[in-house]
Amino acid sequence: MSYVPSQDQVMAQLRIIIPALGTIVTALGISNSEAGSYTQMALTMVGPISYVIVAIWSFVANTRKSILLSASKPAEPGVPAPQIILPKEEAALAQVLPANVTAKS
Repeated sequence: MSYVPSQDQVMAQLRIIIPALGTIVTALGISNSEAGSYTQMALTMVGPISYVIVAIWSFVANTRKSILLSASKPAEPGVPAPQIILPKEEAALAQVLPANVTAKS
């Protein structure tokens, strides 16, 4: 039996790998001695910029809407989607999510 990771798992791994690769590129300074100052500046900025991008990406991925959108999907093909009932305070959020997400009245 083979295991295929979910899209959420792949995205989580990318959020870990991107800054790591940026750090490696920055640490190794992948350029030659004749590279212009813009190249050096870009390589120096890769690591820190990748951390900022991943931080924003993680913030968006961990919003209540994003989490509920992922939770509202069926676990696997052929399995019905779970019924999610939110408190009445989140009725507006339930309106923008799939039909299997509702709010108490």
